[in-house]
Amino acid sequence: MAQHASLPGRDIHRIVTMARRCEEADGIAPFNEQTTLGLSRNPDKHRRHFVVPLNDSVIAYAGAEVVGDVAEAELAVDPAHRGKGVGARLLGNVLDWIAPSAGELRVWGHGDLAASTRFAAKHGFERARVLFQFSRDLQGFPWPAEWPEGAGRNWPRGDAPTAVLADGVRLRPFRSGRDEAEWLRVNAAAFADHPEQGRWTAADLRAREEESWFDPDGLLVAEDAEGMLGFHWTKVEGGVGEVYVLGVDPRAQGTGLGRTLTLAGLAHLAAHGIRQVDLYADESNTKAVGLYRKQGFEVVRTDVQWSRSLTRG
Repeated sequence: MAQHASLPGRDIHRIVTMARRCEEADGIAPFNEQTTLGLSRNPDKHRRHFVVPLNDSVIAYAGAEVVGDVAEAELAVDPAHRGKGVGARLLGNVLDWIAPSAGELRVWGHGDLAASTRFAAKHGFERARVLFQFSRDLQGFPWPAEWPEGAGRNWPRGDAPTAVLADGVRLRPFRSGRDEAEWLRVNAAAFADHPEQGRWTAADLRAREEESWFDPDGLLVAEDAEGMLGFHWTKVEGGVGEVYVLGVDPRAQGTGLGRTLTLAGLAHLAAHGIRQVDLYADESNTKAVGLYRKQGFEVVRTDVQWSRSLTRG
């Protein structure tokens, strides 16, 4: 089993190929966006790649990262090589690497699969966090009767209450090369208590801007004379829209800005012919879960983050 600070292109290709075989067998991809983007990142002392090669292929992979006192990892084993102890050895290597510095290991299980649950329980993990994926068709969505300043052309209108903004607040698209610092500030403030989103760096943002799906017009910003107040970042892949990130600066929370930004992002997608929209929310965020259910969104997938406390010598 090889351990790397960075990966050569041939290994990245083999890992992606293995991940596709996992998705075909399980009905869900084994890695999230952060892990996938991390495959091609520059070396970092806090990040490691664990690769199990066999001939000219990769049969298992784990990506791990230590942030403060917590380590996070994602693991996958090729369907043809499961049940042979490969996953246990892979996990053991991850634990050996993080043991000197981390007091907790968190691992995502995408799709809440029974096999993942058994593996997690066998190796001392506990269910710590649940992430819901919601989805709905935009046909019949209750659009507002009027839109505020900055609304896009052809945004749909309906019979629902008018979408409003506080005095002095307007909407506009994100400006690449100019808005990054302000966006990072608002994102950090809005997600100060979020274990992943709140710690985005300039490199994380730049990596998304370099993705083929990135469209600055689909990243809607709300601002006033003092600066950015919030944003709704939409994403489109394969004809499906997504509420990618929705954030509101603490100074604007409680003003209704989140609702208007949500509607604005959905309207932007609808105006561009998108009919199906997905979004994600933590099970523990009962306010957001309740809001999305009221707007006609239904849970179509559940991801579980498993946690294991570590004893350091």
